[in-house]
Amino acid sequence: MPLIDLRCDWALQYAAESSQYDPAAYAEILPRLPRLDGYLMGTSLAVLGCRRKPADWAAQADPWHALGEMIARHAAEFSGRLLALPDDAARWRAEPPGSLCWGVLAVDGLEHLVRSAEDLDRLPGLFARGVRVFGSLHGDLGRAHLERLLELAPATGPRPALDLAGGDSDGIAVVLDWFEADASRSERMLLFHSQGDALDADSARRLRALGGVIGVRPIGSAEVFRATIEALAASPFRGKEGYEGIGVATDFLGLDEVPAELADVEKLEGWIAETFPPEAASLLIADNARRLALAVAGAS
Repeated sequence: MPLIDLRCDWALQYAAESSQYDPAAYAEILPRLPRLDGYLMGTSLAVLGCRRKPADWAAQADPWHALGEMIARHAAEFSGRLLALPDDAARWRAEPPGSLCWGVLAVDGLEHLVRSAEDLDRLPGLFARGVRVFGSLHGDLGRAHLERLLELAPATGPRPALDLAGGDSDGIAVVLDWFEADASRSERMLLFHSQGDALDADSARRLRALGGVIGVRPIGSAEVFRATIEALAASPFRGKEGYEGIGVATDFLGLDEVPAELADVEKLEGWIAETFPPEAASLLIADNARRLALAVAGAS
């Protein structure tokens, strides 16, 4: 059961050697690189974040151009292996075991890019380039951001997903209010949270009730990781308790510490398989995230 990872900053491994980043701003990355050992072979697909630190975004003369370069870098690294369209999904499904990892493009940090309503006009272009996961945007432009993303979601075909990671409880509550006001919105635009371990209990409950997928990061200890998953499973997912709608977000390059038992893909997959019943382990490692990935690509 190769892992499907809901949060990976793959491009950041090159922060010390790429002109796209200021190496001094990412000095913590180098000692974290061993966590990616075996990643491309041990993972079936990853949500690939185009992210920078806030100060790094602020330092960009043209943040939108910098984002374009980050998307191009991912497209080169994952040439022919970016999941965006139904045909991509068919090729991904047809690959034999042990094939290289595929990716779904995600853009985070929109608060550093969207400065006016006119900047929201760039969202269709990002969607056309294959971006399927968008970070949330709060404040005055937050509702307009949601409406523009919803416009990208046709009745059939590829759909955008909204990642609530990084928002505070109040900001997340506003977004959930918007989705709850019209049930069709969560069918057309997918909801998930790639830092679900940071969610407060009420936000997690509401997100699961709407059918949002939650990725849990390996933070604290293996026992904390297990307890977080169990707590989410006890909250009904579209009315039913259980492990549906829960996945793994490794965030290996973004975490200060990772428990030794979960410190790379092979260890993490093995630990889940040993800790949870087989059906639950399969849902956590891949099945729940696979449904999200296929949905954003417009595949059944």
